[in-house]
Amino acid sequence: MTTAFGMLAQLCGLTQREAAELLGVRPDTVKAWWRGRRRAPRAVLEQLAQLAETIDRAAAEAGAETDRLIEEGPGAPDLLELGVARDDAEARTLGWPCVGAHEAVLARVAAAAIRTGLDIAVVPRASTPATATAARAHRKRTGAGSDPGY
Repeated sequence: MTTAFGMLAQLCGLTQREAAELLGVRPDTVKAWWRGRRRAPRAVLEQLAQLAETIDRAAAEAGAETDRLIEEGPGAPDLLELGVARDDAEARTLGWPCVGAHEAVLARVAAAAIRTGLDIAVVPRASTPATATAARAHRKRTGAGSDPGY
């Protein structure tokens, strides 16, 4: 059975384990909500909806940055490296509750970039000179203490 809880959790890229950790509930509770044996509380659905909106905003920001790079014309990159968090702890340092949510952002960015003709490479964060350089450039440009999380 499809449930609002299950659809929202999947939209956010969450596994059942990640959803349980994010929401501070037992895995069997999430399983019951996911399968429709129990109805998820409205506050839980609102929390997932808010996470989905945050993911969409971050993907839009990353897409705008990608569009800016493409508009540079000659010399613009033809490959977009997407650095994915290695584990939930790293994802949390980026402002995401887990790797699944971080991957949900990157999937939206990849979909948009592919439509513009860019090739995509998914790599562990800062594992290549390009991803490390991009992280440093973002911190310098924005004054942020951490990477953008997308």
